[in-house]
Amino acid sequence: MKIKSIIVDDEKHGRENLAGLLREYCPEVLVLGEANSVAAAVLLIEKHDPDLVFLDIEMPKENGFRLLETLGHARFEVIFVTAFDNYAIKAIRFSAADYILKPINYNDLVEAVKRVSHRVLQKQENQRVNELARNIQQPENPRIGLPTGDRIEFIEVRKIIHCKGEGNYTHIYLQDKRRLLVAKTLVDFEELLNDYAFIRTHKSHLVNLHHVSAYLKTDGGTLELSNGDRVNISRRRKDAVQEVLKTLTQ
Repeated sequence: MKIKSIIVDDEKHGRENLAGLLREYCPEVLVLGEANSVAAAVLLIEKHDPDLVFLDIEMPKENGFRLLETLGHARFEVIFVTAFDNYAIKAIRFSAADYILKPINYNDLVEAVKRVSHRVLQKQENQRVNELARNIQQPENPRIGLPTGDRIEFIEVRKIIHCKGEGNYTHIYLQDKRRLLVAKTLVDFEELLNDYAFIRTHKSHLVNLHHVSAYLKTDGGTLELSNGDRVNISRRRKDAVQEVLKTLTQ
């Protein structure tokens, strides 16, 4: 499991030092970006939705706590980084949050990351359970968990336009124009999506019928989809696809 993180520190040396220690001693932590101010940190957090933020407390214009006040409810874990064992440390201890002192001792860093990783994993597992409960309550509009790299994206089935198989992988084309690569076969998705108006048009294509814009008779049969993509219909599946399309026009 990779922990997506960003580093917030006004000193370039501090950011580089921490990033180097993470690469060497905490390979499970993936640093997606660095920020030298609260404003820059807000933008990075909005962009990357990190699991973990390494947050320097003492910065010239605004201290690290200002970032948390700006964001309101934080969806990420925080490891505070400070050069001073002062009043802020007492507040952090009272809140049972994690912190490390500068200069950073790699053992302290490893232990703090280890504690946080358990909470991150628990959040991910809780999200899976929450999605299961949601899908049971709303069977007509389920969300499917798509493992992509170091994260699982939960996508509403109706927002999937089509799926394209490529060996043991499947490309998922979404309504928001994104394309996700998932380590599952097209057969896996055919079994999962069969009850939600998806039809196999070709050995490599699975199409959401709700996103079919037109049926083109040229080239043996092609479906034009809502995002402009065109998907071929194989000869042996042509009759079945045409029958299903007829039911949509009745």
